[in-house]
Amino acid sequence: MASSLSADSPQQLSQLSTQQVTLLLLLSVLAAVHLGQWLLRQWQRKPWSSPPGPFPWPLIGNAASVGRASHLYFTRLARRYGDVFQIRLGSCPVVVLNGENAIHQALVQQGSIFADRPPFASFRVVSGGRSLAFGHYSERWKAQRRAAYGTMRAFSTRHPRSRRLLEGHALCEARELVAVLVRHCSGGAVLDPTQPIIVAVANVMSAVCFGCRYNHDDAEFLELLSHNEEFGRTVGAGSLVDVLPWLQHFPNPVRTTFREFEQVNRSFTNFVLDKFFRHRESLVPGAAPRDMMDAFILSSEKKAAGDPGDSPFGLDLENVPATITDIFGASQDTLSTALLWLLILFTR
Repeated sequence: MASSLSADSPQQLSQLSTQQVTLLLLLSVLAAVHLGQWLLRQWQRKPWSSPPGPFPWPLIGNAASVGRASHLYFTRLARRYGDVFQIRLGSCPVVVLNGENAIHQALVQQGSIFADRPPFASFRVVSGGRSLAFGHYSERWKAQRRAAYGTMRAFSTRHPRSRRLLEGHALCEARELVAVLVRHCSGGAVLDPTQPIIVAVANVMSAVCFGCRYNHDDAEFLELLSHNEEFGRTVGAGSLVDVLPWLQHFPNPVRTTFREFEQVNRSFTNFVLDKFFRHRESLVPGAAPRDMMDAFILSSEKKAAGDPGDSPFGLDLENVPATITDIFGASQDTLSTALLWLLILFTR
């Protein structure tokens, strides 16, 4: 019995190793065929229909090469490939434009071709996918944007009462900002003006959009603004989930960051929705709009009622919260950054 086992065991081990080698060879051949087909498609497509660019690796493309200082990486590529080149982030082709002429030709002379947004996962999260800023370019999108722009312009500049409201909010917040800066600088203390300026800008837009302002030390409002800053950093830097969607299917730091981004958007959306429902409950029919939320609600209700004097392509009522979110959120980074630069110039 013992001699029989010792005689058979080398044969069993030999058969097992042969099966493993055969399986590995088969997998290697399949991988090589798949890689060869992918390289062939890249080679056939690149010279004729795509701008030049660096070689993209399978699955990740050029994502590993971009790094944190993407502008420096793009500058090096522009020296090598010219003002228009292409990289791949995951499986997503990205055309990079450098120089005034290339940007003007693409975004102005061929604006409609480059007007759409990519179908990124992070864009679908913003305002439940109803955001005009991150929405799909279409005839319906153009009509909704036209209606939103017309309503916003009519409320902010066309009517004298609305114009006085806007001027009053800006003047009131400017006085409060000066008082906060003076109070914090008393006794020669050093002050970082970033936070007071961000709160001041947000307060002006809060008064314009919602008809209310907050104190500079209001904890709930400060937390909301911190979410808005986090949103700006994520969207501005880009999310790896957008170009590597398979990262959503297993635990990893990228998926954790993306889920935090989803929670930030839910919090901001709930904040605006609460204001929207309160405005609808307190809105007096026939009264002048108290703020921009009222103006959008009234315009949407006119469209829903089929008012002959109103455009048939007005803003839908269900899109009002998302549009207000776009207006309120978009103003934060641009206006506060501009004011900070102006402050630096004034102090020199």
